[in-house]
Amino acid sequence: MSQPVVTTTNEPAYWKKIFIAFSAIIIIMMPLLSSDYGQTGDEWIQIEYGKHIYDYFFNGDKQALDYSNKSFQMSHQEYYGGLFDFPMYMMHKWFPSIDILTLRHFFNALFGAMLMLFTGLLARRFSGKWMVGVLALLFMLFSPRIFGESMNNPKDIPYASGFIIGVYFMVAYLQDVPKKAWRNVIGMALGWGIAFGVRAAGGILLFGYFVLFMGLYFMLHKQFKDSLTADNNKLLKKAVLHMVVVLVGGYLIGLSCWPWGLQSPISNPLESLSGMANREVSIAVLFEGKYIKSLEMPWYYEFKWIFMSNPIIILIGVILFIPLIGKAIKKYGLWKVGLVLFGALFPIVYMIYKDSTVYDTWRHVFFVYPFWVIASVLAFDLLGDFIKSEKMKMIPLGVAVIGLLPAIIWTVKEHPNQYVYFNQFVGGIEGANGYYETEYYQNSGKQAADWIVNNAKKKANGEQVLVRSSMSDYGRYFRDSKHNDWVGGDYGKFDDRHRTNWDYFVTYPRYKSSYKLQNELWPPTNAVHVVKAGGVPLCAVLQRKNNASVEAFKAFEEKNYELAVQKYEEYLNTDQSDENVYRFYAVSLASIGKVNEAIGAMEQAVKLDPSRPDFYEMLYQLYLHVGNKAKAQEVYGRMQTAQMEMQ
Repeated sequence: MSQPVVTTTNEPAYWKKIFIAFSAIIIIMMPLLSSDYGQTGDEWIQIEYGKHIYDYFFNGDKQALDYSNKSFQMSHQEYYGGLFDFPMYMMHKWFPSIDILTLRHFFNALFGAMLMLFTGLLARRFSGKWMVGVLALLFMLFSPRIFGESMNNPKDIPYASGFIIGVYFMVAYLQDVPKKAWRNVIGMALGWGIAFGVRAAGGILLFGYFVLFMGLYFMLHKQFKDSLTADNNKLLKKAVLHMVVVLVGGYLIGLSCWPWGLQSPISNPLESLSGMANREVSIAVLFEGKYIKSLEMPWYYEFKWIFMSNPIIILIGVILFIPLIGKAIKKYGLWKVGLVLFGALFPIVYMIYKDSTVYDTWRHVFFVYPFWVIASVLAFDLLGDFIKSEKMKMIPLGVAVIGLLPAIIWTVKEHPNQYVYFNQFVGGIEGANGYYETEYYQNSGKQAADWIVNNAKKKANGEQVLVRSSMSDYGRYFRDSKHNDWVGGDYGKFDDRHRTNWDYFVTYPRYKSSYKLQNELWPPTNAVHVVKAGGVPLCAVLQRKNNASVEAFKAFEEKNYELAVQKYEEYLNTDQSDENVYRFYAVSLASIGKVNEAIGAMEQAVKLDPSRPDFYEMLYQLYLHVGNKAKAQEVYGRMQTAQMEMQ
């Protein structure tokens, strides 16, 4: 009754050894490299959530049940399971000497390694060839987006890992039963529990896969069906028991770290499923050269991101798989091909149908990518069937590995910024800069913080060197380190940097004008250090020469415009990189009757950022004031153009 894996009699035994060796290297290497990666933009939220869950279980605090009293960033945080965040915070409490980011990234990388390993194992299950499994493992390892986010994405990577673990053990269960039944049942329960415990709504989707594809397997495989129903349905009864164990076991794993889910184990997970499909929080996302609200993304958003940010050789394999579907069904079976296609496409198509909210690239659908990779490697395996010579059948697989070389080089060369990878469909990261989000996850912030610690000088008066950044919770790099006695950090808006105190400011391209990014007007010219990947700036460290702009803004607020002009001029003698300084300088000049000088200041502001309609509006009013109607009309036209480009 067993449904064996497709076998090939001529595959050398060393391929299994190669797979095991690569797997061991990945499992060891990735956690060791994880300490090089920075805190992500959402990580402070997840650390807080882990703390709230800890306080719920150990101190009776109820915050983990309701986030209506928190900022919009934490809106409906209770919809998420705490299977990653809670254990990480608890372990940090046990071992406080280990920095919590180091701890989180170490285990995050282990989940990433499991995602790669089980994708390779599933490819081997489908093809019956360890060498196909090796290729799938390599495709996953050198998919730079997956590799990079495996280090510090504690939602999408653990969820994708749990998802593929669950699918793998489902396939193994069906192929092996009645052998190794309980091993595979435990594996299914674990995968379902991880997926459900990290992202409850997505975990429910995985269990739906179990029900759908186990049912289809039962219907499509007569030998399997006959075996289960023989002897008075003895094995069928056992199979039902196994699925009950999977459901209950995985459900308990997922609920164990989820206070809100525990309040109502049925209705709350269902509410999470409904709520996560359409989040009401909307942020501006750079896509196709314009900032678009995340609630208004075009239907093809996720597909386009997948096709422009993964190795071309993998995508070629996916495209080749389509005309080879008939051959694939004959070789691997309808059920396997159906699972690959359904896993690769259905979640995205369903999101399009539901008009679901999407944020920041395709990270929310990482769990479909293993199926894309499996489709790709199966296509290269199928191409070998067109070659009659046994010695030459491996040529397609060899071509696939060679085609992966650009991604391999990027992964090694651009460490630890692999995740900003773009392929040549959009001209690499240089072609994507200013048109699509690059450093959206703030990973490079750690490299900037390390540079400051190694290059900043301690103040003679004993005061802290103050670092501000628009990156989230940037101060954690310093307060959780051995340098917190002399350097500290705080949040600061980039456009407000002239009016606040700081010694260093760390800026990154998120929410910067697409015009500035496309025309290399960012980072500012007063940057003393720039972190780059593929030659494109990811973040920059600005160093303040003096605090005259802070004094100028204070005078401006007090309507002491003469002093404001004096202080702005003092500041501009050392730094001409801030368009907002010129803006307030222009207003101050106009306020004391120096309108022509104000026009000159606003022209400088426009040069630094030609995308700001408010700059043109002010310049328009100034030209009207001096009676230059022709110039005012010209500026008005530029203002209208800028307004249209922002829409």
